Amino acid sequence: MFCIKCGKPLNEGASFCSNCGTPAGEASQAPQTPQAPQPLQDGTSINVSYDESSQQVIPYEPPVMEGGNIIIPVHRRYRIFCPDCGHVTDNIKKDTSAGYPCPVCGKAYAYAGQLLMYRQPDFYLLHAIQKTPVMLDGRECGDLVDRDPVRLMLGPGTHMVTVGGYGLHRPQQYQITVTPEFNTFAFKFQLVYTGPFTYPGRGTINEFKPCRPEDIPNI
Repeated sequence: MFCIKCGKPLNEGASFCSNCGTPAGEASQAPQTPQAPQPLQDGTSINVSYDESSQQVIPYEPPVMEGGNIIIPVHRRYRIFCPDCGHVTDNIKKDTSAGYPCPVCGKAYAYAGQLLMYRQPDFYLLHAIQKTPVMLDGRECGDLVDRDPVRLMLGPGTHMVTVGGYGLHRPQQYQITVTPEFNTFAFKFQLVYTGPFTYPGRGTINEFKPCRPEDIPNI
């Protein structure tokens, strides 16, 4: 069990958090309005022991909403753009708190939603070896690679998602709005080959289409 305010582990049978003093039974009293990303701790990351060998391929599981924040299942992958240091990183959810710590600056933030993306298999080698850039609200947020699922954490409000943008990857855009009722968005990306006489920027069509979260593997 973890403190809903600071994310620190609670001692068994504890009535209050030893770190911030929050009562252990206040989870049900958390506000239900969405909150902008805020530091959960002052410069301190949430450290919980985690055994990488325990990972296994498991089907999609819906997240839990708590106080306007989204909590994904333990051992699931996620990607964040750190508001403090600007670092983009993929990480593993290690606990059941609302915190998603940055491994570079150590600060943990809460988020209101998630964007799930999957780049479908491409058996045309020239396409398969290329990376597909992802941008969120004009910020570079890493790449999609062949057969790779990505979960990008989102703050509340409206966002512009851009996938593609160089080489054979023509940019595709989609606008999404995160609310307490609509907090999960899923898309599949695919390059459709129309050759054989092709050259960079021609001969392919980018398909960036909404799908069900259950249609994205290993996320």
